[in-house]
Amino acid sequence: MKRLLILALLCLAFLVPVTLTSCFPESAVRQKKIDRERRHNENQARKSYEMDLKRHHKSQSKQTRSMMKDSRRKSKKVTPGRK
Repeated sequence: MKRLLILALLCLAFLVPVTLTSCFPESAVRQKKIDRERRHNENQARKSYEMDLKRHHKSQSKQTRSMMKDSRRKSKKVTPGRK
């Protein structure tokens, strides 16, 4: 009876780590996929923003564009820590 109990406990002791490690790679793969999708979405958002900004600048008059350019240059000079 004691041998059977000890044998059952040893089997459980060996099976628990095996089942835990078999689930780990799936979660790591899932996390990598989520990170990849997040980077992709961030890149798409950045590209979309830059295209919208470019479109906005092109729709302005020549005088307004030059004023916008001057204000960008001035803000870079005045703002500390930004280049």
